[in-house]
Amino acid sequence: MQPRVLVPRPMRRSPLNWRRAMPNDDAEQPSAIRRGRGLRLSTEGAADAQAEPSEAAPEQPARRGRGLRLSTEGAADAQAEAEAEAEAPPAFALQRESIKTAYGSMSYLTGGTGTMPLVMLHGWGASARIWTDVAAALAERRKLVLLDLPGSGGTPARVTIPTLTALANEVLDAIDALGLERFELLGHGLGAATAALVAGQLHRRVSRVALLGMGIRSFAPDLLAMGLARLPFDISVGMARPLLNFWQPFNRAFMQSPPMERSMSSALLHDKPVAQQLWQDYLSDLAHADARVYMTWLTMPGEPALHTALSDISVPTLCIAGREDLVVRLAEAKDAYMRVPGSELLVLDKCGHMLMVEQPEALHAALRDFFK
Repeated sequence: MQPRVLVPRPMRRSPLNWRRAMPNDDAEQPSAIRRGRGLRLSTEGAADAQAEPSEAAPEQPARRGRGLRLSTEGAADAQAEAEAEAEAPPAFALQRESIKTAYGSMSYLTGGTGTMPLVMLHGWGASARIWTDVAAALAERRKLVLLDLPGSGGTPARVTIPTLTALANEVLDAIDALGLERFELLGHGLGAATAALVAGQLHRRVSRVALLGMGIRSFAPDLLAMGLARLPFDISVGMARPLLNFWQPFNRAFMQSPPMERSMSSALLHDKPVAQQLWQDYLSDLAHADARVYMTWLTMPGEPALHTALSDISVPTLCIAGREDLVVRLAEAKDAYMRVPGSELLVLDKCGHMLMVEQPEALHAALRDFFK
């Protein structure tokens, strides 16, 4: 039985638009959904009423007043509102914590008021804070764990080569250290591939998986050869790490410079970023990321372990891709989706690789619906 596909159809303004069809069904239909015009406030009526006296009301003779009436109702209401604001729960915030694993320390962000844990894995070049807005959208539904993968954010790079299997083993060890018996997974890019390996191995402990911006290539001998021949690159980067650490402040400023930002935008984004702060955070984290992990991300689509893991996933799975993604082509995203039995595919229009930066509202709505 073929898995169901969620294929978008054009809408006037909303990027989140889908219908259910078979994988080869490319027919599109216009949508009847329109965005509202919002609430319009106006003071014209009050101004007119003040400027033009009513003709219907006859002039009344002057009467003596009943005196001055004092009331404390307004003050009581103001005091009650102030007390309610003081007792209101604080705005959503993530807490930075760290755990010890067999591979070393791992930093992560945590928050949320739900009972079911949701482990979130970022892509290459990013850190856990790329999920900040997504976490706020899901905070009332899940207990959130946003891991910094090795060589990113607050988690130091390891001495060993950060292969895809090695990253999955680290995440497995962190999940056990956190005492999570049953949980859900959300990943983007390299983090999605890592989540797929974890879900394939711990299918009895994982309840559902969302894979964003991830694809595979069924025939990729060039990527497989590159992965097998990466040892000299990993050794060189490992030896140069002290120099790279010294250069990080300058590299961070360079990554956020207008020319470099435009270059990264053309490669990763379809249009200007909507979540501007997330985009700036990503550029800053990219300057700090372990360069060896870039090779893992580059060769990931041809990784045989990933292909096998996708076929082993036996829980509800949602794959989300950007139609204009230049990093993970839509055909590659469909290949990954087709590997997962019973999965669904959502394609966001006018969106490149950084879904949480370009189409945050559409992404949040899709994830809220999936993680009910």
